[in-house]
Amino acid sequence: MKILKYKPINRRQNNNSPTNNTPYEDFDQTRIASYLEEKKLKFTSIPNSTYTKSRWQKRKNTETGLRPGLPDLLIIIKNKLIFIEMKREKGGVVSDSQKAWIEALNDISVDIKAHVAKGFEEAKKIIDYYIEI
Repeated sequence: MKILKYKPINRRQNNNSPTNNTPYEDFDQTRIASYLEEKKLKFTSIPNSTYTKSRWQKRKNTETGLRPGLPDLLIIIKNKLIFIEMKREKGGVVSDSQKAWIEALNDISVDIKAHVAKGFEEAKKIIDYYIEI
């Protein structure tokens, strides 16, 4: 599987969209998913929120237990459970609920670790660290 190279794309700009050429979080997460597939690691992404204008869907998500802040990726590496919250290299901000989840996960056990990665390269370094230990 080929890991994508970043090429700036012309996304519709709005007040919430930075105008720099830093890859968007979803692009870096797609690259990390390809890297994890290449390494044959067991992983999943965690859809903490689904963009929708539907109040019914938002209510259903909340009622069935969906809560904000859980890191984006869950990865199993050598009997360790690793969580990674993906952020853009520039401009990515960790929310209070994300900080709370990361702290709670890191307090559980030595076999569970949670990290914030700013971009593909930082996430790759975290993964490679756990593969090598």
